[in-house]
This record gives sequence, C-alpha cells and structure tokens, in this order.
Amino acid sequence: MTMHHVQREQRTFLRLVTLAAILVALVLVPLMLSSELRLSTGHRLALVPDDAERLFGEDDRVELVVLVRETPNPFSGPSREYTAAYAAEWLGEQIRLHDLATGEELVLPLRRYDLISGAADLSALLFVDEQAPGGRAAVLVTRATGEVRVLGPGEREPAIPGRWDEEISFGNIGCSGVSPGKARVACIEHGGSRLVFGDWELSSHPFGRSDQRAPLYRGRGSDPVVGWSPDGTSVYFQNEFGLWRSDLDGE
Repeated sequence: MTMHHVQREQRTFLRLVTLAAILVALVLVPLMLSSELRLSTGHRLALVPDDAERLFGEDDRVELVVLVRETPNPFSGPSREYTAAYAAEWLGEQIRLHDLATGEELVLPLRRYDLISGAADLSALLFVDEQAPGGRAAVLVTRATGEVRVLGPGEREPAIPGRWDEEISFGNIGCSGVSPGKARVACIEHGGSRLVFGDWELSSHPFGRSDQRAPLYRGRGSDPVVGWSPDGTSVYFQNEFGLWRSDLDGE
C-alpha cells in the first residue's frame, strides 16, 4: 500500500471519528444542559419510575390541600396521617375546589386565600382572605355535605370548636407520610441517580415495612407537597411543576 493510500485512509478515519464525536455531542450536550430533558429521557427509557398521571401543569394556579391528623402509634410516638382533601384552583375571581374523594367541584367566592384553618375534627375548613377588597373575607366549607357558607360581617370564625387562627394544611412528609388508617407510608428520598435524573423520588411501603419500598415517581424541583386519598389507594403530590396522582392498586 502506497503512502498516498495510507494517508487517505487516515483522513477518512479522522473524518468518521470527528463525525461520531459531533453526533455524540449533539445528543449529550442538551442532556447535560437540560434537567427536564434528562428526566423525561429517564422516564421514557424506564430508567427511573414514572408511575403517575399529571392532573395540572406548571402554568395552572392550583394548590393541593393536605390535612394532617395525629393519631396514636403503638410502636413509637404519634403518627401523622396525611389526607389530600382538595385541589384548589385559583381562577381569578373565584376558587374552585376539586374534591379528591368524590370528584365534585365547589366554588368559593374568593380571589385568593392566606390561611386554611379547620374544625377540631377537620369536618369543616375555613378559607380566609386577609386582603380582600373591603376587608377580611372568609368562607366555611363543610366537607361531608359540600356546603359553602360565607361568614358575615364581624363573624371572625364559626361557632364550631376548632383551630381557627392556625394553618392546618401541610404536606411536607419527609419519609413518614402515613396514609389514613395506617395502611401505607409515603416517602420522599434523595440520592441515587438524582444528579442525572431528577431531584427527588416518591416511594411507598406498607406501614412498618420499609424494606418493601416501591418506587412511584422521580421528579425535579422542590420537594413536593404529598397527601393520600382518603381510602389510601392513591397518592397526590404537587410542586412548582404540576400536580400528579399515583394509583397504588396494582402494587
């Protein structure tokens, strides 16, 4: 083989290597720069869990209302049970409550709210707007009946025993989000491949059996607010990128 042929084959090889490097860069650079693209790729390739349905997107003004109840735990201190009661959709001139137990919708004549307080047994919730035009506005929702009642002028709270000046909607579960009835526990964890695919992972396991952890969803952004459906068969979770539901029937 002549020197000319050797040089030509070397040039051809270098071109192929350069082309391959360019193609790899075209694939890897967007993945390196975009956490959203990395996570969606991980979901599509089943590298991380994606067992959830998105109900609202990041452009929707919605808030997951999670009610927390402390109950006795025979094995340790009191457990906190997290129940997702409503998805509150802010629509400008009113707020629409999506009842996550019944699917019914309630309309509150409020533009916004600063506080959700409740009866001692959580049977009724008070949505309060401290900055309403004309002064403080408050609406009482009776959960069992769906009744919506606007508190009258000068009526600061209903005549029902409760914590009417205390915020009762929380959903920052850490790794101890107990379902109603203590059937299961939801957990937000960090680590593993989070630097590549997402920032946190939602999982669940039977109460008292953390060794039987089942991954549900890998997500990005801040840790989500998390709550269980009243029957404990679904987990709702929300952060700045949306609101999702994961059904556990098939676990």
